[in-house]
Amino acid sequence: MKKKLDLENGNLSELFISFTMPATVSLIMTFLYTVADGIFITRGVGSSGIAAVNIGYPIINFTVALSLMFGIGGATLITFKKGNIRYQNRYFSHIIFLNIVVYIVVAAAIFLFTNPLMMAMGANEELLPMVKGYMYPCTVSTSFLMIATSLNAVVRSDNAPKRAMHSTLIGAGMNIILDYLFIFKFNLGIEGGAYATAISQIAAAIYLCRHFAGSTFKLDLSWKKLSFKIMKRIISIGFPSFILEFAVAIITVLLNIAFMKEAGIFAASAYGITGYSFMLFRMLFTGLSQGVQPIVSYNYGRKNFARVKKILIYTHKVTFVLSVISLILIIFFGKYMVNIFTSDFELVKESAKGFILYSTALSFLGFNFVNIAYLQAVDRPKISNIICMSRSFVFVFIGLLILPKYWGINGIWLSLPFADFMTAVLTIPFLKKIIK
Repeated sequence: MKKKLDLENGNLSELFISFTMPATVSLIMTFLYTVADGIFITRGVGSSGIAAVNIGYPIINFTVALSLMFGIGGATLITFKKGNIRYQNRYFSHIIFLNIVVYIVVAAAIFLFTNPLMMAMGANEELLPMVKGYMYPCTVSTSFLMIATSLNAVVRSDNAPKRAMHSTLIGAGMNIILDYLFIFKFNLGIEGGAYATAISQIAAAIYLCRHFAGSTFKLDLSWKKLSFKIMKRIISIGFPSFILEFAVAIITVLLNIAFMKEAGIFAASAYGITGYSFMLFRMLFTGLSQGVQPIVSYNYGRKNFARVKKILIYTHKVTFVLSVISLILIIFFGKYMVNIFTSDFELVKESAKGFILYSTALSFLGFNFVNIAYLQAVDRPKISNIICMSRSFVFVFIGLLILPKYWGINGIWLSLPFADFMTAVLTIPFLKKIIK
């Protein structure tokens, strides 16, 4: 029989590895999920293809952000009262209901208002057909992506972090194989990349749903049992996760517009390549923060505050070491990563430079992600929201407003590092107060 993980008394290092490793591997596989499209599309379609994907994909990021909010918020609340089946099933049903409603609204908006929506996000007449070719198939499968994203958090909190990881491995593996077949063998172009992504997302969702067959989790979507109070609670706890993920979409749109204005499609293509490359490291720190959440929330629910504090300090130490190693790797090997996407010398040169500038505040990014996850897990959503909003919107906007005036295109690259640094400074007083 499989040994059950002891969140309250188990060895901290072993628990940390047991939860953060599968979560991190899952998100790195998500990186591969996405980056496979970027590599194959750039190689098979051209640099305009990567620019088109980078313009349309923020909408998918938006739906993932919402489903992550529902999943993290609901899973955290379920963990607070682990063992209460009635309580568990009510929150589980509300997670699924929220995903269904949101998907219907988002899909309707995409199919009914495609042209104005994509033009507002930075597309031009040249890129619009390619953006449509990628977005339509992806939108159809987004319902599966949303369910898989939410269920991943629930499965991980249900003491099955490896199963959550396996679902992402299945999706990533299928996506890479199908990308190659559809784009290079069947010559389906950018639509082929979209079909590959759609099929792999469906497969991952079906695999995750198997976890709940025969389990204590029961789905009940009857109107009488739906509660706005429960929905509000889920959204409140999960909102910082939404902001962090949604910020990727907002930042992508803002920087796309800034780069297009500064140097046209060339700069937008360089940013697309850098964005894909940087995603690997963002996923690393997101995985660490998400993986440690069940341990923190479980112990917090049982008022084991000394252990909660110990977990936070331990996670920060690991995150700092990994951030330093990551930055060194980017400085010395970043150009090889961006070269995977394109062989265009000038594009590689600009992307490699941008990659280093864009990653200069990795230590602060890791620091911020861990703090936000910790504040969610100890039921401090208001403070977590302030930190998230500051990082994702306020400081990025200030950076884009000021830095390009002095450093041009380099100032655009540095706007996100500026935001992470300022957020870390803002967070320290809040964190000291919470820990005390």
